[in-house]
Amino acid sequence: MNIETKWLEDFLSLAKTQNFSRSAKERHLTQPAFSRRIQSLESAVGCELIDRRSVPVTLTDEGLLFKETAQNLILQLESCISHIQSLAGKSHSVIDFAVSHALSLSMFPGFIQSLQSAIPGITVRQIVANADECSQALKNGICDFLFAFEDSSLNDELKFASLSLEQEKLIPVCSTDKSGNPLFDLDDADSFSYPFLSYPDNIYLGRSVSQLIKRPPRVIELQKAFESPMADSLKGMALQGTGIAWVPAFSVTEELKQGSLVICGGDAWQVPLNICVYRKQRVLCGESEQLWQLLLKRYPLSQGGQDV
Repeated sequence: MNIETKWLEDFLSLAKTQNFSRSAKERHLTQPAFSRRIQSLESAVGCELIDRRSVPVTLTDEGLLFKETAQNLILQLESCISHIQSLAGKSHSVIDFAVSHALSLSMFPGFIQSLQSAIPGITVRQIVANADECSQALKNGICDFLFAFEDSSLNDELKFASLSLEQEKLIPVCSTDKSGNPLFDLDDADSFSYPFLSYPDNIYLGRSVSQLIKRPPRVIELQKAFESPMADSLKGMALQGTGIAWVPAFSVTEELKQGSLVICGGDAWQVPLNICVYRKQRVLCGESEQLWQLLLKRYPLSQGGQDV
């Protein structure tokens, strides 16, 4: 596969303007040249991303799915390049964390606030990506620390050290009927087939849910109705009553309290999650080492972990 980043930027411009002429002007191209680049992207992907029959033009179903991927790729590439360019002149008070999407707006802000109050003057920079890409950022030395769900690929204690911060769960949730009962009940013996709001199988949360449903507490059929790598997107679809989503419990605290979502399966349908912070077994800058020593006093080393 040979996809140029400028094609992704062209595609995202067209998704926004819904007009070839406006996007061509925005991208400083003639309209024929712009159209050829969109066609080259579609050829590389292997399907039509733009529905040219509608006015204004819209994205096809495949285009809508690809849009999210294109946005993530561009943002991650820009973030990585910016970080690499800043490494040489990096202030020692800047500490880089790679953080998975599911944790970046929920658990991470409170975690960082507690650190900044204990170590005044530090600046934390956040690199957000999916869990696997965050792990790779740590392995490649792009960040000082990784804040993510437990990752078995980082269990090598000669290369990485980790601290266990908090135990959480992936829980099945759905919307309710007018009586406040779950629209879909995984423990209802009279029900067999359920609409399923899923993650892609190639990301951490997707693999976690897949392991559960390969050996479910009882035999059921899950019919995939929607897929997204973002837990918040699945939560949004669950709120619309479109199916069952497995989401981190901390991401639906308010919805469960308000009753707009309910847990629709017992403990056997829940998946344990361990939230950890990782570092490489290498010397970090003074502020990063100071932060690690603070964390060692607050949290236990993960099983098999070894302090630097």
